[in-house]
Amino acid sequence: MVYEQIENILGIKFNDSINVLIDQKTKIINFKANHTLLFEGDLASCLYIMLSGIVRGYYIDSQGNDITKCFYQKGNIFSHEGLQNNLPSPFTIECLGDSVCIKIPYDLLHEIMKIDNEIFHEIGKFYKKEVHKLENRNKDLVIKDAEERYRIFCNEYPDLHKKVPLKYIASYIGIRIPSLSRIRKKMKNIT
Repeated sequence: MVYEQIENILGIKFNDSINVLIDQKTKIINFKANHTLLFEGDLASCLYIMLSGIVRGYYIDSQGNDITKCFYQKGNIFSHEGLQNNLPSPFTIECLGDSVCIKIPYDLLHEIMKIDNEIFHEIGKFYKKEVHKLENRNKDLVIKDAEERYRIFCNEYPDLHKKVPLKYIASYIGIRIPSLSRIRKKMKNIT
């Protein structure tokens, strides 16, 4: 049952009526590598919970470069911005590898939040954690040097540096690929 997977990932216990709604209105979706789930400017209607794979969110700057905003892996929730603000997506979301996700329509979430106040509060706590995470990342980009940012990335995303192209990691931590290569070489020589 899909609701059981969602309960395990979120650490929330749903009542029977919500379980029925979840199993009726959610889907497990398989995406191939390089599939784009959401384009910048599109209006999202669902959020996703990662069961496997890696997804990346990115912006396109005025010169046409893509700049990695975020990575999502197993257990992460993504495409949640539209749930909060109902505005077109400010970034694109793509699968970096074959991925399996639970697709949850926003209207289902709104319905569940009306039924169960605890779920409403849990979603509020989720958004507070996301804001805190973004604030820390913004602070790190401004205050920390490139090597510290890479170390933070490695702690936050263990083993991801082995699974995604360096260009995405470099853009995520705000440096150029040659600088990241030097940092990785230096860190390898230290350990």
